[in-house]
Amino acid sequence: MTNNIIIVGKPNVGKSSLFNALVKKNLALVDNTPRYTRDIKKKKFLLSDKEVILIDSPGLFEPKDKIEEKIIQYTTDQISKSDLILLVFNAKEQLTNDDYRLISLIRRCEKKKIIVLNKTEGNYNSDIIHDVEKLGFGLPILISSAHMKSIDILEEKILQNLRFKKNSKELSLDISEKLSIAIVGKTNSGKSTLMNSISGQDVSITGNKPYLTRDAVEITIERKKLNFKIIDTAGFSKDLSGSKNLNKDFVDQTKKKIRLSQMILIVMDIDDYFERLHSRIIRLVYDEHRCMLIVVNKIDKYKKIYQESVKKKLYDLNPQINGLPICFISAKKKVGISSLFSVVFSQNSVWRKRISTGKLNTWMEKLVKKTPPPLHKGRSIKFKYITQPNSAPPKFNIYVNYTQAIKSEYKRFIENNIRKNFDLNGLPIKIIYKKSKNPFNQK
Repeated sequence: MTNNIIIVGKPNVGKSSLFNALVKKNLALVDNTPRYTRDIKKKKFLLSDKEVILIDSPGLFEPKDKIEEKIIQYTTDQISKSDLILLVFNAKEQLTNDDYRLISLIRRCEKKKIIVLNKTEGNYNSDIIHDVEKLGFGLPILISSAHMKSIDILEEKILQNLRFKKNSKELSLDISEKLSIAIVGKTNSGKSTLMNSISGQDVSITGNKPYLTRDAVEITIERKKLNFKIIDTAGFSKDLSGSKNLNKDFVDQTKKKIRLSQMILIVMDIDDYFERLHSRIIRLVYDEHRCMLIVVNKIDKYKKIYQESVKKKLYDLNPQINGLPICFISAKKKVGISSLFSVVFSQNSVWRKRISTGKLNTWMEKLVKKTPPPLHKGRSIKFKYITQPNSAPPKFNIYVNYTQAIKSEYKRFIENNIRKNFDLNGLPIKIIYKKSKNPFNQK
């Protein structure tokens, strides 16, 4: 079941810019000319791992000719077929006759509705907040689509108002898209050999000489009806920055590929997995908030590998990734490649996991009650609300009364418990602390 969401409002309230902000692409033309949008634009996309169809509609107004009558009729038909209506007003204006005609039309629709006050950047008319609250459609969401202000709050509100099949599978990846995977690591760790093993062909030059791979090599493969773009990168040396040698360009390119890729395979040689350089590479990837897993290569050198002791050592050296999957392979002998891809699939699923607001708030209430934060100037720090506006990487907004008073130690405590409680497998997550009594009422 795919939910249809339609954006409606009079001309020039920012419907098209809101459409672009929600789909994260500039698909709808934006212009200040009145009645600039005359066509219905639809886009199917993933909203926090849920498939929805967003509809940008022309501004509703008093028609002047038969063409405009047809436009309004078509828009009205689309409203009747939608599951959720985003009713948008310009926060810098008073409600007009066109607004009230639109309100009258929407009131007759037995559809869920969200009131959106757009253009709240800078100075805006605060009286309109009270006017729209009287309409009986609930509290408005205050946003600025042009500046991406509070779009995450609107997304959360949208998800709360939609229905999804209980047993339907969340889409982890659109079949039309590619999951980009960058293979990174120290020079001569076996990255190019792994690339060749995955592809089944010699697409990367292999050998014992450092920097045989200079320019990034990319291939596209298909596994389980999903497309993967695999990227072999130049290896890091002990000089991670590359500033002390002629390979700076190669290193800079690798860092760029890390930023642009969705998943990173950090490859290590079994003989030197404990070297400090690997910890620096892990930190680099971690700070970029990428989906990741560790691949320990060349296990064919030994008859028996004590995997648990290797894992413990890596977790001890890199406590921030505790619980992160560690795969043991021999790229040369093609040992463990199949199981590696199984972990890639599962890790991608975790990366795109969506946790319900109810579960998050139940968890937070119990945690804070059991282990409350230290007092701030003799006053209690109150955790009001938590939402997950985004996944990939998992992002959480926590609303508190004193954001500046939360100590870094307690922030780490919250972060570690989120990972542990919701099985986020040592992945980097984002937590934003915001000051608000109620995230859906920003008066």
